[in-house]
Amino acid sequence: MRTKTPPADVAGQASNASVPAVSVRRSDYRILRDFRAFEIVNAMRLPLTLDGFRALAIFGSIALVLLGTMVFASTMSVLRDGPLRQVTAAVLNWGFLAILYSAVASVLTEVVSSRRLAVSGTPHLELFRAMELPLPQVVVRYGLVPAFRRTGILWYSAAVFLLVFFEESPSYFGVVAASASVLALASCACVYCVLHFASTPARRMGLHWRYGLLALILGLLLGAATGFLLPQLSRLGGLAGDPSRFLPALYSLTAAASGILILLSIRAWRRLSYRRISFNTERSGSQRPATSFGLFVFTDLLSSKQGSVIATIVLAWIAVVGILLGARGVFPLQSALGSGELHKSLIGAAVLLSLGVTEPMLYRIGPTAKLYHYRFAWENGFSATAIVVRLVGIYVMAGAAIGGFVFLGAFLALDLPAPGAVLAGLIVAASGVVAESLSRPPTTTDGTKSNDVMDGLFTLLLISPCSLILVVSPEFSTVLLLGYSILLILGVAVCLHQRLLRLRSKSIL
Repeated sequence: MRTKTPPADVAGQASNASVPAVSVRRSDYRILRDFRAFEIVNAMRLPLTLDGFRALAIFGSIALVLLGTMVFASTMSVLRDGPLRQVTAAVLNWGFLAILYSAVASVLTEVVSSRRLAVSGTPHLELFRAMELPLPQVVVRYGLVPAFRRTGILWYSAAVFLLVFFEESPSYFGVVAASASVLALASCACVYCVLHFASTPARRMGLHWRYGLLALILGLLLGAATGFLLPQLSRLGGLAGDPSRFLPALYSLTAAASGILILLSIRAWRRLSYRRISFNTERSGSQRPATSFGLFVFTDLLSSKQGSVIATIVLAWIAVVGILLGARGVFPLQSALGSGELHKSLIGAAVLLSLGVTEPMLYRIGPTAKLYHYRFAWENGFSATAIVVRLVGIYVMAGAAIGGFVFLGAFLALDLPAPGAVLAGLIVAASGVVAESLSRPPTTTDGTKSNDVMDGLFTLLLISPCSLILVVSPEFSTVLLLGYSILLILGVAVCLHQRLLRLRSKSIL
């Protein structure tokens, strides 16, 4: 038999049901906040309680903000009242250019760095799901709060700079409006990146054409802005002769782009689901297997953490090339150094860049890491010569690509062809393979090459002939580097062929 509930009791139950809903959301966020604090304390091995760490973080953040503000504002004030007193408009232009570059860099880091895996790549995702913590709360604590902090630093730094160089002029207010528009667009882009990557399964960074196109487009836009602003830096008339020409177009573009990003962010927020990022196996199951030996090696590299580092570097290179192409109107730059000194500097830069890319590459697909895979392919019918030729081609292409970036950058920025930079990249890549074949470093638990002193020593010894450019002319040094690179490539082929045929298979050990 049913009993009728009095109206007062119904109202009381409704109010009691609404209060716990808010308190539950707050308690969920507090759990995530405390868990994140525990992660930091445990990682840094701090002898602090969670309350002590929070107090230290709050007071430390306040102290850093005050100290940083005092140092930055004092430095800018000294420069304003000293050497920059008569060129305030040029300083404002330089400041806007710095804000523009910082905004683009913050967006790119959200896309290509490990920040995109802050939510979907956290190892505690299944724990949060088992604890029935809502995924939007996880996104807020692990994704949006750090993103707001990073963009807040940009806004705060720009505000301090503009306050220090305050003046009542149309050019100043134009710079302020343009800076606010750029920062607003960058903030919306960062929020959308966080929500987009939080609503999709975690994947390692790869050389996908979309990322490459995005880096190139951002580089072109940034280069176009740089090419427009650089000729104005020596003027005292402001951002341009007539700011009304381009400022309305800038406001319209940033407003439209920000609106689109806000709508996409709302759509991504509504798509947040544990099942979507934890159990989505459609894409992983639809990947096609590698049908060729070279494609297998290349895919294996890009699917590793070393490949993510290399992909990030390559995307940064694409963005730099886009900047140089976009700012083509202000190039070539004039240098006080002669062509010989510039050529030497470019070869040194190519050597350093090649070392930064070649080492992660060899850690994953070098002779030590993949020798048993190559041997298995030979035992299953692949020609040893074909395997060696494909490996040498991969290593040579990687080295030539590194040197080619330096060559292209020097040609666009300085109108100086430097073929020695391409040869330096080849020499570094080949030296790494030969040094690894001679030293034979052990492997780590995950199968990659371990750090070895003799490997690094042999690599430096084999690279040392590049220093010949310091004592001979650029033309003659290019001929010497060409001959030495050919000799090293032949040495790579011999070392790989010998190690491939003389290796005992694990199946018979």
